[in-house]
Amino acid sequence: MDHDLPSGHHYTRPFDRFPSRHEHQERWAELTRAIAAAGPPGGESGRESCDEYGGAKGELTVLGSGIEAAGFTRADERLLREADHVFHCVADPATVVRINAWRPDAYDLGVLYDDAKDRYLTYVQMSEAVLHFVRAGRRVAAVFYGHPGIFVLSSHRAVRIARREGHRAVMRPGISALDVLCADLGVDPSTPGMQTFEASDLLIRGRRIDPGLHLVLWQVGVVGELDYQRAGFTNRHLPVLLDRLEEVYGPDHTVVNYIGARYRGLEPVTAEHTVAALRDPAVQRTVTSASTWYLAPTAAAPADPQVLRRLGLLQPGQTVRPPDGPLRTIDEYGPRERAALDGFADFRIPAAYHWQEDTPGARFVLALGEDSALRARYVREPAAAVADWAPPELGAAERALLARREDLALQAAARGLRHRPTPEAARRLRTLLTRKSEARALLRDGITAWLSLRQDLESVLDDALYPWTGLYGTPDGELSVYVLGRATDPPRHRVHIDGRRIADPRYERGVLRWREPDGSGGELRTEFGRDGRRRLVGTVSATGVGGTAGSVTRAVRLTEYPLPETPPLADLVGGYRAGGVRVDVVSDAPGALPRLHVSVDGDPVTAAVLLGPAGFEVTGFEVADFEVDVVTVPFDQSLPDVPPCLYGDYRLRLPSRPDTGAHLRVAVDGVTLDGQPVPKAGSSGRRLGWQDGPAPVPGAELTLLLDPITLHPMLHGTGRTADGTPFPLVGMVPVEAEAARRLAARPRFGIPPGPWAHLTALAAEAGQDGGLFWWHGWEQSATALRTVQLALWESER
Repeated sequence: MDHDLPSGHHYTRPFDRFPSRHEHQERWAELTRAIAAAGPPGGESGRESCDEYGGAKGELTVLGSGIEAAGFTRADERLLREADHVFHCVADPATVVRINAWRPDAYDLGVLYDDAKDRYLTYVQMSEAVLHFVRAGRRVAAVFYGHPGIFVLSSHRAVRIARREGHRAVMRPGISALDVLCADLGVDPSTPGMQTFEASDLLIRGRRIDPGLHLVLWQVGVVGELDYQRAGFTNRHLPVLLDRLEEVYGPDHTVVNYIGARYRGLEPVTAEHTVAALRDPAVQRTVTSASTWYLAPTAAAPADPQVLRRLGLLQPGQTVRPPDGPLRTIDEYGPRERAALDGFADFRIPAAYHWQEDTPGARFVLALGEDSALRARYVREPAAAVADWAPPELGAAERALLARREDLALQAAARGLRHRPTPEAARRLRTLLTRKSEARALLRDGITAWLSLRQDLESVLDDALYPWTGLYGTPDGELSVYVLGRATDPPRHRVHIDGRRIADPRYERGVLRWREPDGSGGELRTEFGRDGRRRLVGTVSATGVGGTAGSVTRAVRLTEYPLPETPPLADLVGGYRAGGVRVDVVSDAPGALPRLHVSVDGDPVTAAVLLGPAGFEVTGFEVADFEVDVVTVPFDQSLPDVPPCLYGDYRLRLPSRPDTGAHLRVAVDGVTLDGQPVPKAGSSGRRLGWQDGPAPVPGAELTLLLDPITLHPMLHGTGRTADGTPFPLVGMVPVEAEAARRLAARPRFGIPPGPWAHLTALAAEAGQDGGLFWWHGWEQSATALRTVQLALWESER
C-alpha cells in the first residue's frame, strides 16, 4: 500500500484489510475447541507418525521477525502470504500490525500468556496450536521475535515433534539480540571466546563463569521469575545476580546494560555501570525485560539449593530434583504437558490480553523501516517529520510521543494510547459497580448499545480501587488483605494487611502498591477470574521474619473469601405483618454474644429464610399446631415501629466535627442528640428523621440497620444544617472491648479465624468513629462486578 505516495508519506493511510478483535477472538475460540476435541496425543512421546491422520503430511516453517520492527525479508513476506495458516508471537506492536495487514486471519500466540500462569504451560500450548494445522496436512508459518531458535522453547518443541511425526519442518534464522549486541558493542565472540547464560539458569544451576571470556547474560530483567506479568517485572531478584557477579569480578567491574534498537532511526541502549552502581534502585529501574548484560573479560554444576531458596523457588521441606541429563527434555507428553492441553477445554482469551489495533503510530513505525527519506528527517527533526507525515487520525498525544524519538514512546504510540472512558461512561460505570440493581438490569436488558463497555470497564478497574473492596486471603488464613475503596473519595481508601493499616496505599494501572518505613511493602495485581472471584496476585515483603535480618519477599495469590449465597439476616431486621401472622427478625439483647433470630407471632422458630427481589420467605414452621409451608413477607409490609435491636447510643461522624463527632441516642422513649431532646423526630420501621432539631444536626433523614459483622446498630443518610445544606451522615453503636473479644472467637461466613479476628477488630475500632459499612461495600462491589462481567461474557459468546 501507499506505493504511489511521495517519499516521506508511506503508511499514512490505514490498511485496507485488517482484522477486528472480535474476528480474532472467534478464530481462537474455534481453534481451542478443535484442539480440546482432538485430545492428547497417544503415549508419553506423542503421536509417532502422521499416518494417524491418514498419511497427510503438513509443512511447518518457523521464522524470526528480527530485533528491529517488522524486520522481514521479501522471502519471509512471501512465505507469510502463501501459508495456509499464520501464527505469531512478537514483542513489537508495529510488527503485529504488519503481520495482521498481510494476513488478517493470523493467530496471535500472545493470547496464551496470562499473569501468574506457568510460562512452560504457555509454551506447550503455543506448540500445540501451531501443530494442530500441521497435523491436518496444512502449510503453517510461525513467527517469533528475534531469532526463532534462541530463547524460544515453543519453536524447538514444535519442530521436533513435527519432524518425529513425519511432517516437514524448517526453522529459518533471524537476527537475535546477540547478533545486534556484537555489532553495536564491537564484540567478536571468537576472540578469546564467549560464554552466554540465561540469568536465572546461571544462578540456579551454579554455572561456572570464566572471567577470561566475554560474558553475555540474557533475561536479567526477569531473573528468578517463572510466571508471566503483562504489566512488567520489578527486578526484585536482581541483587542476587549482582552478588554472584561481584564474587567473580569485584564491585568495580563494568557491566553494559544493552538493549537493541527495535525502531529504525533510534540508537541502542549501551549504558555502562559498575557492579556496585547497579545496586542503586534508580539504576536498577533502567533494567527491563529486554535488557542483556555484557561483561568484558578481565583475565585469565548442579542446582544450588541455597540460591533456589533466596529466589523463593524452593520452599521449606522441598528438595532439589537432580537434572535428568545435560539437556532439558521438552518434546514429551507428561503430566504438565497434559495439563497444558487440558487448559484448551475451557480456554478463553484473558481479559488482560491487549488486542493490537491498526494504529497510525504503528504505521509510522513501519514507514520508518521502509522510507529512508522519512527516517533521515526523523533523526534530524523528529517533530517536523511526524507533523509532515501525520494523517488526520494521528492525535496530538500520539504526535508528541513519536516526536520524542524514544523507544518506549514509539512503542506506546504504536500500541495506541490507553482507552479512557468518557465522563458519562465513567459515571454510568460507577453506578453499575456500586448498585446491584443497576448491574442486574444490565444483565437483564443486554449491553448491545454500549459498544465500548469492555474497554471502559477495563480502564476503570485499572484505575479505581472501589470495585475491589473485599477481604482476600489464603485458604488457611495465614495472610489476609482487607480493601475498602471509596468511589467518590479515593484519599479515604483503606488497606489492611493482617489487620495492620497501610499508611499510604497507591493503586494505579491495576496494581496496589505500598511501602512502609521499616522496609516492608508489596505489589499486588488485581484479577477477576472466570470462576467469578476476585484475586490479588503479586509479592508481599515483611521484615524480621523468622529472626532474619532485612526483609523477606514472598509470592502470594490471595482469593477473596466468598460471600454467603444467602444474605445475612441482618439485612432483614425489623417487624413485618403478612399472611395473617407477624414476623420479626431480631437480635439478642445488648451485652450478649449477638445472634439473630426469626419469630412468628412472638414465638422463636427455626426456619429457612429465602430472599427475593421484593421480599423474603420464611419456610418450615408451625402456627397454632398447623404446619405452614411458607409465608411470603413483602418488604413494604414492614411495621412502623423501630426494631428494639436498633436502639442504642450511636457515635456519629460529622464533617463539621471530624475529631469529636456527636452522640445520638435512639430509645423507646425518644431521640436525643448530644443529650438534647429531638422533639420532632419521627420513625417508620428502619427510617428515622427530624427537622428543627438541635445543633450540630438540625435536620436528618436516616436509615437504621445492623452491621452483619458485629450485629451492632448502624445508620447512614443525610444531615442538614440550619440553612438546609445537606451533608453525609453515618454512625454506629460502638463495640466494647469484651464484645469484640467474643466476636473474634466465633468466626462466621466461612472466614478463617485469623482474618475474622482482624476483621472484627477493625469493625470494633471503626465503630468509635461512625463505622465503616465495609460489609455493604464488599457485597455491593463483589456482586455488581460479577454481574457486569457475566453480562459481558454472555454478550461475547
